[in-house]
Amino acid sequence: MRNLLQRLKHEVLLLDGSMGVMLQNKGLPAGYAPDLWNMERPDVILDVHREYVKAGSDIILTNTFGASRLRLAEYDAENRLEEINQAAVRIARKAAGDKVFVAGDVGPCGSTVYPLGELSFDDAVNVFSQQIDVLAGSGCDLIVIETMFDLIEIRAAVVAAKSAGRGLPVAALMTFTQDGLTDTGSDPETAATVLEGLGVDIIGVNCSTGPAEMTGVVKKISKTTDAFICAQPNAGLPTNVGGKTIFPAGADEIASYAEQFYESGVNILGGCCGTTPEYINLLSKKIKGRRPAARSASHGLKIASRSRTVYVGSGYPFLKIGEKINPTGKKAFAEAIREGRMDVVVSEARKQYEADAMALDVNVGVPMTDEPSNMQRGVESVQTVVDIPLVIDSSSTEAIEKGLKVYAGKALVNSVNAEPERMEKLFPIIKRYGAAVIALLAGNDLPEKAADRLKIAEVILEKAMSFGIRKDNIIFDCLALTVSAAPDASAQTLETIRLIKEKLGCPTILGVSNVSFGLPNRKLIHNTFLGMAIGAGLDAGIINPYDTDMHNVVLAASLFSGRDAGCRRYIAFHEVNPPVGTLGTELNSVPTEVVKADKNTSDKIFDAVVEGDRDSIVTLVHTGIEEGIDPSDIFLNIMTPAIRHLGNLFAARKKFIPHLVASAETMKKGVDVLTPYLEKKAAIVKKGTIIMATVKGDIHDLGKNICSMMLKNFGFDVIDIGKNASCEEILGAANKHNADIIGLSALMTTTMMQMKVVRDSVHEQGLPYKIMIGGAVTTKRFAEEICVDGYSKDVGDVVTVAEELVKSKRSS
Repeated sequence: MRNLLQRLKHEVLLLDGSMGVMLQNKGLPAGYAPDLWNMERPDVILDVHREYVKAGSDIILTNTFGASRLRLAEYDAENRLEEINQAAVRIARKAAGDKVFVAGDVGPCGSTVYPLGELSFDDAVNVFSQQIDVLAGSGCDLIVIETMFDLIEIRAAVVAAKSAGRGLPVAALMTFTQDGLTDTGSDPETAATVLEGLGVDIIGVNCSTGPAEMTGVVKKISKTTDAFICAQPNAGLPTNVGGKTIFPAGADEIASYAEQFYESGVNILGGCCGTTPEYINLLSKKIKGRRPAARSASHGLKIASRSRTVYVGSGYPFLKIGEKINPTGKKAFAEAIREGRMDVVVSEARKQYEADAMALDVNVGVPMTDEPSNMQRGVESVQTVVDIPLVIDSSSTEAIEKGLKVYAGKALVNSVNAEPERMEKLFPIIKRYGAAVIALLAGNDLPEKAADRLKIAEVILEKAMSFGIRKDNIIFDCLALTVSAAPDASAQTLETIRLIKEKLGCPTILGVSNVSFGLPNRKLIHNTFLGMAIGAGLDAGIINPYDTDMHNVVLAASLFSGRDAGCRRYIAFHEVNPPVGTLGTELNSVPTEVVKADKNTSDKIFDAVVEGDRDSIVTLVHTGIEEGIDPSDIFLNIMTPAIRHLGNLFAARKKFIPHLVASAETMKKGVDVLTPYLEKKAAIVKKGTIIMATVKGDIHDLGKNICSMMLKNFGFDVIDIGKNASCEEILGAANKHNADIIGLSALMTTTMMQMKVVRDSVHEQGLPYKIMIGGAVTTKRFAEEICVDGYSKDVGDVVTVAEELVKSKRSS
């Protein structure tokens, strides 16, 4: 076989389809781990692989989706990880022969990665590395990471694949819901940006939706990256028919979308849940072996938060990076950092975001403090309350790495310079975590002439590329020196900008306010220089976002530098912010600082809960009590409506799982402060007792955990017995705790029928429990078919459903 990546340049290849549905049809018991059949029923696994090879698959996935240490531990098989994964590769290799590629299949690790869960990034990397090392060492041709919805977890998996995968190509596939977003709020462009930064060879989408919705996701990915693209649609959303899980879309219907996938730019097409060899055979007659469709992806520097991608370079909007999260010269800010408080960081982040900063520089460097830990906490806190990209700013490589590990996006790092030691330390970190970097055009000294600065840029660029860092992941700081000390320096800076753009084709950035240091009316000076720099080609600036004159300069300069086609942004801004005064006096009438009325404490508490501001809530609640707000009012009339409002935002897909986790934790911190006061007044009334569990055979528990936190915050006594829970364990817990409700969760089509097992047992034994279900594969129709009492679409309505069930139970 020719090299896989070479073949993908010239022909569309086919992946296989569902393993789970095939094994179920061949007798796999409900709730049993398919991975164990690599040892127990290798003949069945071999038959499935051979059916797909015969149907036309060019690539087959090993039966190892759940064969990580943590997932195997649910079946007491973690000590068999090596032999299970080795056997899976051996079986697939036997079926593949010398004409088909074998892909080592890697699913979610089996736990939720911090900050959504408790598993650290490093521990997640270790879990993935252990499995990937065995797969790569057993003879796979590539590693496929699939069915991921969280950018932090997939980043950990890719880091593991790059370090333990022995140089094999890496494919990374995420799941997107019907609205084109992941459950953590990432859009296809952002996912592609992050994965491209990590050096993934094949970027894709699988599971969750049928082909109609998935083609739109593929189109967006193809416009964002020039990486190869893979797609694996489901056979529609599953239903329950006669006690069996049925997928509604037949092979003909799914295959009818083959041409749309091809035109969207797919390089590899296969199938996920519910698809069969018949579907693959139809694909082989339609698009197998065709030359890939032409694509035109956007190029240049991209940085991203979890949910927003920003392009930097010629023709794109000028990037305004807020500079205010920095303790330099700020005594109170520095003291807060020394005390380990992040409320000042969060407050500054919010204000800059509201003042139209497009990215935020995060610097928490205070002498005699643990800067790496502070950076980690700062990044965690800021990315929860704002959705714009972050710039991780530190002279400490350890602090930069700590920040990158917990960042759910593609960060910009500030900064590297031409010092060999700095480059040797920092470039491997930039490469490993898929970041972009600001390159300061200085080494042991600051060159005065533009030509000398260009030489330094060439040295840095060559060194970066030697570490595998792409050219479009570097932006050059052209040095804005103080004009009062070096009158010619500013002219040299403008010339450097032009040279970098012309000779290297790379974007440029400045810390603009440096030029005015030591002079009166500083803003006039550095804003004038900013306009000149944008005219010379400057793409980004680290600026004071509270300076409205600066915003006006950027808007005006962008008109003359090809950054505002049709003057649309300029006109839109002035429609919302009309000039003040009469013609000819507008500039003198525009305020020079953004000033907003401060909110009262009640509003601040409400906002803190909605935005998940864990760092401010304790202080705010104490302040509210000191101001005389009744603790019962804080809980019932401020915090409770806030968390309910968040649920509504989640239901409307305006907030996502990371926000729910942060807000639930914020609510808990606030309630902990209030509890002593409420207990004195007997104001805490438990609404009912709920047993929460993920059903047998299913180890996905993030959604269930968030629902549990939400229910607790609303006064329910929640007994969470975890995941992979048998019917006997669930009913035993319900009896022990005299439960009102049993809440069941499932994410896998192979396990959802366990919900019916629990419902039937409750009914047959005449037990008094109400049952509600939820999870990605469940629907209201499914709930009605198995005759449970309630269905919760998501955390947005789980409290309402539970309240109605308790009311119904107690009134009957």
